[in-house]
Amino acid sequence: MKQFIFFLMLSIFFIGCKNEKVEDAKDVLVLLDFDTNFKQSQVIPQDATFELIKNSDDNLLKVNSGFTADKPGVVIKESADKPWDLTGYKTVKADVTNKGDEAIQVEMFVGDDPDGLVKWYCSDYMDINPGETRTIAVNLAWTEDWAFSPQIEVNGMRGVPGKLKTDIQKINQVSFNSRYAKNSTHYTVDNIRAEGKLEIRNPKNFFPFIDEFGQFIHKDWEGKMHSNQDLVESAKNELAHLNKSIGPKNIGKFGGYTKGPKLKATGFFRTEKVNNKWWIVDPEGYIFWTAGLNCVASDAVYTGVSDRENYFKELPSRDSDFGQFYSKGTFTSHGFYLDKLPYDAYNFYQSNLFRKYGDDWLASFRDVAHKRIKDWGMNTIGFMSDFGATKQHRTPYVGSIWIKNTPKILGSEGFWGKFHDVFDPAFRIAVKNSIESQKEGANDPWCIGYFVDNELSWGLPGFLAIGVLKSDKSQQAKIKFIKNLKNKYKKIEVLNAVWKTKHNSWDDLLKSTIPPNEANAKEDLIAFYGEIVDTYFRIINEELKKTAPNQNYLGCRFAWANNDIVLSTAGKYLDIMSFNKYEYSIENFKLPKGVDKPVMIGEFHFGALDKGSFHVGIKKARNQAERGQMYQDYIRGALRHPNIVGAHWFQYIDEPNTGRFDGENYNVGFVDIADNPFEDLIKKVKETTYSMYDYRINNSFKQ
Repeated sequence: MKQFIFFLMLSIFFIGCKNEKVEDAKDVLVLLDFDTNFKQSQVIPQDATFELIKNSDDNLLKVNSGFTADKPGVVIKESADKPWDLTGYKTVKADVTNKGDEAIQVEMFVGDDPDGLVKWYCSDYMDINPGETRTIAVNLAWTEDWAFSPQIEVNGMRGVPGKLKTDIQKINQVSFNSRYAKNSTHYTVDNIRAEGKLEIRNPKNFFPFIDEFGQFIHKDWEGKMHSNQDLVESAKNELAHLNKSIGPKNIGKFGGYTKGPKLKATGFFRTEKVNNKWWIVDPEGYIFWTAGLNCVASDAVYTGVSDRENYFKELPSRDSDFGQFYSKGTFTSHGFYLDKLPYDAYNFYQSNLFRKYGDDWLASFRDVAHKRIKDWGMNTIGFMSDFGATKQHRTPYVGSIWIKNTPKILGSEGFWGKFHDVFDPAFRIAVKNSIESQKEGANDPWCIGYFVDNELSWGLPGFLAIGVLKSDKSQQAKIKFIKNLKNKYKKIEVLNAVWKTKHNSWDDLLKSTIPPNEANAKEDLIAFYGEIVDTYFRIINEELKKTAPNQNYLGCRFAWANNDIVLSTAGKYLDIMSFNKYEYSIENFKLPKGVDKPVMIGEFHFGALDKGSFHVGIKKARNQAERGQMYQDYIRGALRHPNIVGAHWFQYIDEPNTGRFDGENYNVGFVDIADNPFEDLIKKVKETTYSMYDYRINNSFKQ
């Protein structure tokens, strides 16, 4: 109610200047400049120290962060004497300067929303070189420039038109932390402020807001489809171009660079280090750098319609020709439909393909996908794609295997679920069965290799071992851990002395679900953690090589922070190490000391809101042209890196505006929901990929 009253006051203010932006110098609210009205008691450090640097013209807060905590840095609270009121503001910004002698990445969180996902969306991070100052900015509304008053309820979507990301009235802190730090970091923070005023709109007549093509009704843009004829004409024009396109020059059958060095041909994809740079080598022996697209699959973008029918202007009758595009959603990991399985879903993308190509829409989708990838200068069909397309042997591809039906460590935690109990004999059986049932591509020359699992939550060293100790006495990993401890300490009294615990017996420890103080048990927690990691990768490697000895084991697509124990261990078993790295630049990526392996980027993307989308995804651009520029900058940074042998964009198709199974509705596609390429993006992609082999050969990472 308090938030509504504030917005009502703003609405009154905007009467007479309807839908006009009010942005000038006075639309800046200084939250903290460290010059006035600041007390050091407002700063709460975590694995960090801080100091106030007093200059003649400007005071700065210097942060000296460690690297042992999950988020080393500082939380800065509002002044009790001058609480913040961010009502109506667009963006919170802060200026951060790197005071160290190595590049760092600093993240800023605005507020402390209890929903971890919302809190994450109220953050951003920047790479900052030594001596460089950069401004970190976090938008407060999903649609960046405007918001509804009153706020409306829209479910099943992460980005919502006119909705504020969090409860603005509860924002009373900002926090800064070093991401992926391996050493101490030093930076200053200054001029924390709110900038710009939101345009306030009335939500009357907002529903329905999605048209029959799956597009946003209340906005127009170049390339928006307004009729079936528009779709047919767009397909006709694009095909006329694609049918004449020959793609980049000097490219072999499997996408390798025929002007590069000719290496040993094995008939399958492999890796080799040439002139201090890692490369994939294609089946013919040519160097190959994998530029790919994930989710090249028409069924990847269905959206829930149950309990949200009023969102859509025109859902077709189930008895019509378009009824074939209804389905049942049977899976979700988060969000609105978590307790509503199964739910009714509809696939606007497939229905638009049907409008474009008729009854042969699926065959046309596959044919056009191959032609587009070639025309765009790319060479790989990525993660979770259409087997019907990969079987055509026109474009190299990667396989995707999910290890299913494993026993889990019940005391573990993770974004996508609990971790496997790798010490349970059922784990190896599940691995074998999962590989056997998902072995599409095994011993196929066109298959580069397999991703196995995705974005596992490894945590800090010891994290999984703590989860083991939180589990009950029947947990096989726990039985194994206790056995290790008995072999090391012999007597429970000796362990108690080290851990500072009071267990009466080994059986008492087995039954306990209360973990020890992490500092006291650190050595043992980390040792068993390493054993979990080693067992996981070893068993998968062994079983995968039995089924697909000619394919590369590409790993589990590491995401977030990953410690050196995990990466060093994985490096023993992986042919190529894969990382999902949502960054503006990947050039400064580093493997642990002593690990020299080829690396593939499994996911990255940039999104914008200029073409009717509601969410920019994980890394934001201003428009489609800037998405293209960011693609080029990212790929060229990867090409300069000696270890990186490819990068795959997530994903081929835009996510539906009304959200996929978990609510994600990102503008991350190379093509939109109507199957039309984002031309400004594609132009820059082609400029990048057509020259990528010469660029990698002739450019190196500057140490």
